[in-house]
Amino acid sequence: MKYEIDFIGINKEGKDADAICFRYFNETDYKYHIGIYDGGTNDYGIEMKEHIKKYYKQENEKIVIDFIVCSHSDLDHASGLTEILKEFEVKKVYVNLPWLYVDELYEIIKDGRITKNSLEDRLRKSYKYVDDIEKICIEKNIPIEESFEGTNIDDRFKILSPSKKFYIDLLAESSKTPETEKESFERMIFNKVQKILNNIRETWDTEYLREDVSTSSENEMSIILYGDMDEEKFIFMGDAGIRAINKAIEYMKKQNINCKKIDVYQIPHHGGRRNVSTTLLNKLLGSKVSEGYEDGRAAFVLAAKNSDHPKRMVTNAYKRRGVKVFETKGKTIRHQHNTPNREGWTATTAVKFYNEVEDWDD
Repeated sequence: MKYEIDFIGINKEGKDADAICFRYFNETDYKYHIGIYDGGTNDYGIEMKEHIKKYYKQENEKIVIDFIVCSHSDLDHASGLTEILKEFEVKKVYVNLPWLYVDELYEIIKDGRITKNSLEDRLRKSYKYVDDIEKICIEKNIPIEESFEGTNIDDRFKILSPSKKFYIDLLAESSKTPETEKESFERMIFNKVQKILNNIRETWDTEYLREDVSTSSENEMSIILYGDMDEEKFIFMGDAGIRAINKAIEYMKKQNINCKKIDVYQIPHHGGRRNVSTTLLNKLLGSKVSEGYEDGRAAFVLAAKNSDHPKRMVTNAYKRRGVKVFETKGKTIRHQHNTPNREGWTATTAVKFYNEVEDWDD
């Protein structure tokens, strides 16, 4: 199948953000269809909007976005989507809205002073950027779909995580929700974190990713999206951490999807070290290969021009498993399969293997 993915970067100093748009050719109606996964901050949303106008318009056809997936509620993923929603006709939005689950949450919070109405108000204020998305969708009559494990989109895409139960559990443990009877996973895990020596030097045979790391509840809520383009498969992960990615791997096994045979991976959370581990990457990508060997798979990481992401320790780990790594770092980069070349676009250089990697904080 013909398809292309654009990982949006902006040539200015700023914050890390995820903004991905893609289009794929449908053999049924012989047209390209457009999907979006996250819109970054407003600056990224504006950049994506102009990119779509320039590269995705078909002759004599109005630009229509078939669907938008908002992975989770953070500013650097959700806020730029308002630019897309205001500019284009959008057929459907996939996003999870915390206040829809007030009844379930109310049963497990322990603060008796909280009412259901006050809990909903608190959630809307805490998750402002998806609240903004919902308001625009209501105004423009755009359907919003719950986005949990097993949801199919256009017969080509499947949501791998979160399940509804996992999502509600994460809402309950979030610092944005009143305290529950449960101890936060983050508090438990950080109590066990061990310090590691400074001045880390890695080789092909040594890897210093930690196993006892975690990310925020909001990051673990990220919608993990799998795309099947026939000859190629891809997976977008947002800011998902070890828990969410493990659940996605388990679900892929049930669906007979070989996670080690995916052609295009998004590296989660801009290449941060607290979202992956050696054990996780062995399950997702496979074991270490011979030094310098590449098996044709590619991983893409979105990071700002001036960012200290992606962490070298993370990109090294993908390369050890035979996966080429590409980073945005202030520019838009494209992966394409059987689509026309673009005038003025040239191949981007893969990230190299680094023998010196960033220290862990003491």
